Formats: sequence, C-alpha cells, structure tokens
Amino acid sequence: MLLPTRALLLSLLFALSFTASAQTNAKQQLAEAAADRIVKRFHEALDFGVVYNELYVSKPSLRKAEVQIIMENMIRQGDRFSPEGEQAVARSRNIDFSSMERAYVALSNFHWLSHASVMTHPKDDKQFEKAFKDAYAKYLDPMNDEKQWPIVTNSQLDEKMTARFDGIATFFRQSIDKTKFDTPEFKRREATIEESRPPDSVELFKALFEPFGLKPTDNLYLVRRGRFYFYLLEESGEFRMLTWTERIRW
Repeated sequence: MLLPTRALLLSLLFALSFTASAQTNAKQQLAEAAADRIVKRFHEALDFGVVYNELYVSKPSLRKAEVQIIMENMIRQGDRFSPEGEQAVARSRNIDFSSMERAYVALSNFHWLSHASVMTHPKDDKQFEKAFKDAYAKYLDPMNDEKQWPIVTNSQLDEKMTARFDGIATFFRQSIDKTKFDTPEFKRREATIEESRPPDSVELFKALFEPFGLKPTDNLYLVRRGRFYFYLLEESGEFRMLTWTERIRW
C-alpha cells in the first residue's frame, strides 16, 4: 500500500501546485487589465490627480504612507544645505499632509506627463527638444540652488517644489498630442523602452507598508507600463495603485 499512497500524495501535491499557479496567473492578468485602465484614465484626463483620487488604494493609512514616504524623503534631501544642521531643521519642520499631497500629485504629474509628451513627439523633433530644455531650466534648475533649501513650512513646499513641478507639468500637458495614444508607433516605442533600473521586489514594499496597515497576506502585483513599474494591491477583487517607481535610472 505504500507505493500507491505515495503516488497519490505526489499527484495531489502536483494538482494543488498547478491550481495555485493558475490562480496566480489569473490574478496577474487582472492586475495587467487594471494597469491598462489606469493608463487609459490618465491619458483621458492628463492629470495624475484623477488617478490618485479614483484609482489608488482606498485605505487612508496606506495612501498617507505612500505620500509621506516619497515627499519626506525628497524634502529631507535639502536639509544638508542648512547651516543650522540637519537635526535642527528636522525639529523646526512643520508641513501638513495636505501640502505634501499637493506636492506628490505635482511630482507625479511631472513624471507621467513628461513620459506621455516625449512618447507623442518624434525623437528628432528639435523644436520640442529646445522647448523641453528651456522649461527644465526655468522650473527645475532652481531646485539645484542650495539657497532654496531647506524646506520647513507649507508655503515653502508650495512655492519651491509644488509650483515648479506644476509649471513644468503644464508645459508637458500642453505639448501632448493625444491622437498619438494607442497608435502602433506609440505602442512600438513603449515596447522598446530599455530598463536601466530593476524593479523593487513586491516583498520589499509589503514590508515597507506593513506598519501602515498592509497585511502579510495581502496580494500585491508588479506590472510594467511605459516608463514605470506599477505596484497594485488587490482590494475586494479590485486592483488599485499602491505605489509606482521608474524603470529608467536618471
């Protein structure tokens, strides 16, 4: 009886493994479809605020964690330029979540609109290239000036970061040719993007967001779209954006 029992056990284990793999593949396909809807909604609105408001995770603590992790990291990078020292700057900082949320959406608009704009212009479009460089110099170059740092108040964040990302995002929004979306050439160029930055693991983000309410049993999926990695969380059968990162190292 030993051999039949062992064979039956192995057969059962194989069947369970195959079923789990099929379920995982099916969920990945649903995540891919959700990513398509996110991109489509962004292309319709040309405003990342719409994606953030409609298609991000619903749990407030996770949304807040995403914004604070990104923006606090950016803001703290300028603390080293203060003659008072980084610790003193950190103690004096008083920036509320609403201000950080505005900055997060502005930053995201800059990245997503710049990608959409570049993808709808020919690579040899010299006029666009010059306008791009001029906009970058106007809005983003000032952020490299040490005198602009540190940022410790809501008004400073709005003026020195949010307004500048909004400014260059407006340039890109106005330069986008929406008729190029979903054309064969647009799809070809997106498909040929070469990754120079590997994706962060799903497990890394699960550990990062666990203190803010993400459960170890929650399902998180990695999807590639355009210049970005999407990390989508399954919520009651829906797949919503938790965070995104770049596929290209700048």
